[in-house]
Amino acid sequence: MIESAPEPLPAQELVIEQKLLDCGLKAGGLTVRYEDYLDGIEVVITPVAGATPDHFDCIRGSIYPEFVRFEDYAMYEQYMAYEADLVRPQVLAEVEAALKERDLWDGFPDRAAFASMGDYVRALEKHAGIAPGSTLRVEGDRLIFDPPRVDEGYAVAATQYSVILMVMVYAAAKERLNLGFIGNDKFRE
Repeated sequence: MIESAPEPLPAQELVIEQKLLDCGLKAGGLTVRYEDYLDGIEVVITPVAGATPDHFDCIRGSIYPEFVRFEDYAMYEQYMAYEADLVRPQVLAEVEAALKERDLWDGFPDRAAFASMGDYVRALEKHAGIAPGSTLRVEGDRLIFDPPRVDEGYAVAATQYSVILMVMVYAAAKERLNLGFIGNDKFRE
């Protein structure tokens, strides 16, 4: 059997890989390839690459806007927190403008004014015009969107939920909360 050389990486993947090597990562710990399910390039960084939080700026500069995944979950969480910190000011500004446009800025609940996260979340729902305790819940540091089944129809639910989601995103960005979503799959018949 004649062995052939492996297929060379396409140009963009090769450029990304070289940039990551220039960041100081080790070649044996990187996979760079196009993934159909992402409709983009995915970079997988294993512990062998030797990545640390000190590499994050360079990694992002090398791969953006493509996708990155760390096999070490703790490192992945640190990278996601780094990414969140980068986009937080923009998210806050955009959602603040949208809240003002809908007359929801004045009186926005301040987390410090509430004894518990549960009380704060119920205040967020009330501020959005939704019955407190009906749509949001708290699990640890995670704010969960768990809407009840609605019989009013899609248009009514979409309007209500667009408001609570806007309130939820602003509160999560401001308070550095993680978001979780429970879909309507649980209501399939």
